[in-house]
Amino acid sequence: MIKIFCFILFYFGLGFHSIILAQNSDSLPLNNYRVLASHNSYKKRPDTKVIRFLTRFKKQLGAANDPIQLDYGHLPLPKQFDDYNIRGIEIDVNYDPKGGLYEKRKLNMFIFGKRQKVKDPRMNLPGFKVLHIADVDYETNYLTFKEVLYELINWSDLHPQHTPIFINIEAKGSNPADESKFLKRLGFKKAISFDEKAYQLLDEEIFSILPKDKIFQPESLKMNYSSISNRLENEGWPLLRDCLGKFIFILEGDNVQVYNQINMVRPMFVYGQPENVNTAFILKNDPIGNEDEILKLTSKYIVRTRSDAGTIESRNNDYNRFYAAWKSGAQIISTDYYKPDLRFSNFQIKF
Repeated sequence: MIKIFCFILFYFGLGFHSIILAQNSDSLPLNNYRVLASHNSYKKRPDTKVIRFLTRFKKQLGAANDPIQLDYGHLPLPKQFDDYNIRGIEIDVNYDPKGGLYEKRKLNMFIFGKRQKVKDPRMNLPGFKVLHIADVDYETNYLTFKEVLYELINWSDLHPQHTPIFINIEAKGSNPADESKFLKRLGFKKAISFDEKAYQLLDEEIFSILPKDKIFQPESLKMNYSSISNRLENEGWPLLRDCLGKFIFILEGDNVQVYNQINMVRPMFVYGQPENVNTAFILKNDPIGNEDEILKLTSKYIVRTRSDAGTIESRNNDYNRFYAAWKSGAQIISTDYYKPDLRFSNFQIKF
């Protein structure tokens, strides 16, 4: 039995080294720590009326925009953390500097019985709103980014020695109205692009709710070295035990190049490429065929990949993408199915 167990571990890229480390996990360097993450972690399943309406236009939308890919949702964050040991999340932030930009859900003008306007007064306040696709896929457990941050700090205060939570922030820079003049004429809202001011405001929202000692920042990794790369080459990552109780933000999305990483006194890392001297995190969402490349990267960087996408694997009960993700050694594996959706299959991703 032990030989069979070890063979399985070797097959999926673990080996004896990880067996030994698992027995003393708090001495792991952070890049040897693997977590299960949820994808679009705030999202609720769309109303069946919305999916039914969108499906009527399936041919016009094209295969890449098949509405069935929106038909998933998540539990509130504390339930994910407590019941499924999720230690990575993804939050989509939409810039709304004046407030009110996302208070209406224009798709509902075509659907009987669905209200367009969100009556919650928070939607009229300036700040960052949390939703997947404006006017279309808008159901969310958290209307604002501040709500997410309060949920995080409240949970963390109850679990002060929790293992670090990786927070993937996607800055949304495009809405359906940006792609279609017709939708814009119907009242669908164009996105407001992220610029340096927007990112400064996003930083301020994070720092206004999370104490700095709860955030593992780029400067915490760089220390006194000339760059993050120099730190990683000479000293490696800090130990897991030195990151307990902390949050680690990583940014992707709209105009991330203006998020100035020369100034390390910011709360978020930025996904980058190995040639950038301040890269610490790398995004490789499709692991199939990229296992060897990802495995090489993980010796220095922390890599995020996905075990499923667009409900496809769940509908087909297909674990091939997860097997590739696991074999690749990627430290953050993101899924929509830490909890199975029994409408489709028993497909479930868990460590």
